Amino acid sequence: MDRVKTGIAGLDEMLNGGIPAGRHVALYGGPGAGKTSFCFEFLYRGALEGEPGLYISLEETSEDIIENMKSTFPMLKDTASLVEENKLEIVKPDKLDLEEVANLLEDRITSNGIKRAVIDSATMIRMSFATEIEYRQTLFEFLSLLRNLDVTSITTVEANSARREEMKFDIEHFVMDGIINLYNIDREDRRVRALEIFKMRGTDHSRDLVPFKVTPQGFKVYVGEKVF
Repeated sequence: MDRVKTGIAGLDEMLNGGIPAGRHVALYGGPGAGKTSFCFEFLYRGALEGEPGLYISLEETSEDIIENMKSTFPMLKDTASLVEENKLEIVKPDKLDLEEVANLLEDRITSNGIKRAVIDSATMIRMSFATEIEYRQTLFEFLSLLRNLDVTSITTVEANSARREEMKFDIEHFVMDGIINLYNIDREDRRVRALEIFKMRGTDHSRDLVPFKVTPQGFKVYVGEKVF
């Protein structure tokens, strides 16, 4: 099985080598859980390995994301050069529209050989639909299109809470190929960030809840450690 290494320290070990190529994963977490940083590093690590990446942002501008990531990951100094060389592209579409996102993906895959994609976020798209049924139908159609494209993607989804005990299952938990949940867990007088691979179709994976940190060098997942 071909796998796409995330490049995130510890995560590929939990995934038995990486995300199965061509799969489409939802990254689920509440405010401040680290979703944007996770997705950016996924694309950044791929770009360094010769796999061009596309970040489709439906909220922040490309300039804001780059500046925020420079502040979050000051040790990743070649971000600007990767962007200039089109190995890492950040685009903000004009409309909150899945059809436009799909067309954008097809165009960049054809013109720039995109291998990794991030869509941030499904929650913003969901808000543009009048009914839940309409969103579900369109999401199914969108995923069918994605599965015909030679790309591995991560789509962020806003949880109602960053706390594990308050997280609820949503439509994305059932229809996406994989789910990675990010949590903020209360432990006495502090909060611990934790990660869980909720599901990943087509491969075995760790089901442990493990702590992680966002360091200047990138995400670090502490495989084998307990969340105290």
